[in-house]
Amino acid sequence: MKSVLLATFFAFISSTSFAISWEPNCGASYKKDFLKPNYTFHVKHGEVGGCKSDSLEQYWSPTANWKWSERKEVMSSGRIGKGKYVWSATIDIERNCQPAYRNTLFQLHAGEYMTPPPSFLGINKYNQFRTNQSSTSIGPVPEGPFEVIAEMSITDDRIDVDYYINGKYLTTTVRVNESGKPYRRLFMKFGVYRVNSNCDITQKYYNVKFSKKTVDNNK
Repeated sequence: MKSVLLATFFAFISSTSFAISWEPNCGASYKKDFLKPNYTFHVKHGEVGGCKSDSLEQYWSPTANWKWSERKEVMSSGRIGKGKYVWSATIDIERNCQPAYRNTLFQLHAGEYMTPPPSFLGINKYNQFRTNQSSTSIGPVPEGPFEVIAEMSITDDRIDVDYYINGKYLTTTVRVNESGKPYRRLFMKFGVYRVNSNCDITQKYYNVKFSKKTVDNNK
């Protein structure tokens, strides 16, 4: 009887959760609360990130170019395949200046074989939310801590990500898989990743959660 109960318990856990871990990206330093899913990233103005690309000058247009990127992030460890997933966290940003030209809060990445990344949510220099598909403003960043929810739908053909701020729908990004081949690698990142900044920043993520959504076949 005991073994049956244990088997039922582990079957329930495997059907309602999806285990991953968060690891430093490119040797980034950060603080994690003991036994709590809270992460703090502090980046100084002009502090170049640890990834090779962070030290490369980028030129996109006369108004969008930078000599380096600042970065302190964690990335997911564990395979993300087809399915529906939810990532969420409450984010608190501390800075005493105009926001950077671009500061990315969350990314669903695919490595170098799919650039730009399938999806990211960030903040532009006007303190407005932006995505990888549009650098223009799509909504003001709330004052004080705010909750971000990213609902991801991954199929063979495309990747859709719905973003919500404090429970209200913000926008959707869509990335079509034009190669016709399976995704080689998908992973998530969060933390500070910014260019053309104006001051130091501390970015805190509280109650970080990630889960795979189950499909109700009865519906």
